[in-house]
Formats: sequence, structure tokens, C-alpha cells
Amino acid sequence: MKLSKYFAIALFVLSAQAHGTSENSTLLTGLHENIPIGKIDDVELSINIAFPEKYSAKPRPVILLVHGGGFISGDKSRKNKQIVKFSTRGFVAASAMYRLAPKHKFPSAIEDIKLAVRFLKANADKYHIDPERIIVSGSSAGSYLAVMVGVTGNSTYFSDHGLYTDVDSSVRAVAAQSSPIPDLTNPRYAQLSWVKRLMPENTADKSAILAAMSPVTYLDVNDPPFFLSHGDEDPVVPVELSREFVLELEKIDHVFEYHEVKGGTHSYTKSAPKQGKVVFSKYLSFINKWSK
Repeated sequence: MKLSKYFAIALFVLSAQAHGTSENSTLLTGLHENIPIGKIDDVELSINIAFPEKYSAKPRPVILLVHGGGFISGDKSRKNKQIVKFSTRGFVAASAMYRLAPKHKFPSAIEDIKLAVRFLKANADKYHIDPERIIVSGSSAGSYLAVMVGVTGNSTYFSDHGLYTDVDSSVRAVAAQSSPIPDLTNPRYAQLSWVKRLMPENTADKSAILAAMSPVTYLDVNDPPFFLSHGDEDPVVPVELSREFVLELEKIDHVFEYHEVKGGTHSYTKSAPKQGKVVFSKYLSFINKWSK
């Protein structure tokens, strides 16, 4: 009995060595909070990461969750329960901090989430993750940031500040709920509270900034697949803001899923729990599909 136990341990060690797993990565389990990822504008940015308890010879897929809060509130720790849950599903799961308005204007928050993606890629060996299998997910303000990361991942937009410049911020897939992602150059959106909140002060050419803030500006066929969902009675982020982006995806025959929740408001749990569970199941299926 003892012999078989030691034999199993030996196989574990040999397997880890054969697959290039670093000593550090075999020790990383559970939730690790406030890991520094870099400083921008004198703000120390950080990330929380939850690691699976079980060893895997194969590098793990990653899901990066982005918190909401109208761009003015919220904290990465809000997602701790969710990232720990994802770690039990075999993911290395993370929740990133980003700079908030009104102090920090566009494109601060996008820069920070793209930095988090590059940080994860730069530390792929240490964290035993597959840099080609990173999925970013968010709801509300977090979903806007997730979509913006998706559409700008194959470009150098919003990747300044000289941090982890040897890797890009492209991701495998994007999942977004209740997303404010219209073409903001449309005059009817100029007065949206969150748009005014993010607009840099003393901007001479607001139309150029509005174009830069619009996901459709960067959308192309090389972008990752999208999972989008929205309640058709959302009073916070009107469903039209997702519908418009869906039309743009259809124009280029892009890979995406769109699920509209009848009677759903900003929170499916409260307004349409039965349909919300169905959409969540489809969300998990999407995550699992694109993490392989």
C-alpha cells in the first residue's frame, strides 16, 4: 500500500517535470488576492486569482471577470466568489482592478483590463495557464470593458505605458451581459450619463473620442467569438444598446450568440429567474466550448 502511494507521487512529479510545469505553479492553489500587475498614473493596479485545488499536467484555461458599477464604483473582490467557483470547474479564474471615474476618464479602465490580460500571458508559465485560452467576461460596465478588450485585442490600441509589451492582449472569447455597446457617434447617445462620466475634460474633438469609445469602430472578422445577453426590459442599460452591436456582428457574419431575456431587467435573478438560469447554462456552455 505504501509502495503504491509513493509510486503515485513519483508519477505526479515526473509528469510535472515532463510538461515543463514550474515549481511555483504546482504550489498555487486557492484564492490569491491583490497580486500587483503594474503602476499607471501612480495607481498600483492588482488582480485576484483563484487556482484549482487539483493538479493538471496540461496548462489551464483562464477566465477573467470584470466587475460592474457604472465605471464609478465596484471592486475586483466582488467577483471572488465567482472566480473561486470557476476554479472548481478547472479554470484559473481572475478578477482585475481598474481605475474608476470621475477621476480617471476614458480610456483608463480599458487600458487596465488589457494590462491584466497581458500580465496573465506574461506569467503563463508561473501560473500554469494557456495564454491562447483566455476568456474575458463581464456585466454592465464590466461587459463594455470586456467587449472593448475583445475588439481591440489584435491591435495596439490602449496598450501604452510600457508594461508587458512583448505580449498582446488578444483573447479567445468574450462573454457580456447587459452591455452598453452602441455606436456612440450616434447623436442620441451623447448625453448618456456614463458617456459624459468618461469623456475627458476639455476635449476639443468630442466626435473623435466618441468614435474611440465605440466597440464597432474596431470590430473586424479577426475578433473573438462573442456571447451576449440582455433583458428586454432593462431600465439601466436599454436592450437597444446590445441589439445595435448584434446587427454589426451580423453584417460581417461574425461568430456570436445573442440571448434576449423576455421580461428581464438589469438583474435576471430578480426579474426573470427561470429564463436567467437557461441563459446562464448557455453562458457556461459557451465558456466551456471556447476554453478547449
